Amino acid sequence: MTSPDEMGLTPKAARGYEQFFVPAIFHQWPSIMVAAAGIRDTDDVLDVGCGTGVFAREVARRTGSSGSVTGIDLSESMLGVARDMCPSVDFRQGSATNLPFEDAGFDVVVSSFMLMFIPEPGLAIREMHRVLRPGGRLVVSVWQCLQNNPVYAALVEATHQVLGKESAESLAWPFALGEAGKLGAIFQTAGIGEVTVSEHDGSARFPSVEDFVSTEIRAWLLANSVNDQQMEAVSLELRSRYPDFAASAGPIEFPLNAVVARFSRI
Repeated sequence: MTSPDEMGLTPKAARGYEQFFVPAIFHQWPSIMVAAAGIRDTDDVLDVGCGTGVFAREVARRTGSSGSVTGIDLSESMLGVARDMCPSVDFRQGSATNLPFEDAGFDVVVSSFMLMFIPEPGLAIREMHRVLRPGGRLVVSVWQCLQNNPVYAALVEATHQVLGKESAESLAWPFALGEAGKLGAIFQTAGIGEVTVSEHDGSARFPSVEDFVSTEIRAWLLANSVNDQQMEAVSLELRSRYPDFAASAGPIEFPLNAVVARFSRI
C-alpha cells in the first residue's frame, strides 16, 4: 500500500514516525503510562490508538503468559510497522469510537496521545469505558496546550509564516486538548466521573533545529507537500522566533509536557 490510508498516512510516513518521533519523543512515555495504569503481569491490556506499537511493546515485555496485549489503530500504515516490530501483540485495525470488542473485556485500557485526533473524543472515552472490566483502569494522555509547550508554539508560528494557516494548524492539532480542564471535561461529558488528572513533564531531543523541523514536517502529515527551500525557511524562522536555538548547530533538547487522566472502574 502506497496511497494514504484512513488517517491520510502512507507506510513511508509510518516508518518515519517510528524512526524519528519515537526516539526523539515517545520512548519515555510508556513507562509513565504503565505506572499510571498500575499494570500487572496478569492483566489483559488494550492500547487504543496504538500507532506503531510503542506502548504495546513495553507492556508485552512486562506481562506474563497469563496476561495479554491488544493494540488497535485506524491507520493500516501504522499497524504495518507495529506488526513487523512486535509480532506477539494482537494488532487490529479499527476505530476508537466503535471498538470491535465485547463489553468488559480488558483489565486496563490505555490511550497515549491519540484522543486529540478524533472528532468525537467523548464517544471514544465511552467506548473505552464499555470494554473495561469492573476494577479496571483507564488511562489517557494528551499533550498540554501550546502555551505550555513554547517550542512547539514557535514552530507552529514559523510554519504559519512560511507555509500558511492550514499547514500550521496540522502541527497545532496534537495540542488541541491540552488546555486546563479540557481532558477532565471530556470524561464528564462521556458520563464518567471521579477522574484524576495530572500534569507530567517530558522532553524532546533532536540532533539539530533542522532535524526537528524535518521530523515534524516530513515524518508526518505534511510529508509530501514541502520542498527543501521551504524547510530551510521554516528552520530559519523558528530560530528567529526562539532565540535559545539561534546559535545552536548541534543537538537541541526542550520540555514537552503532557496531561494524564486516570479512571478506576468500580
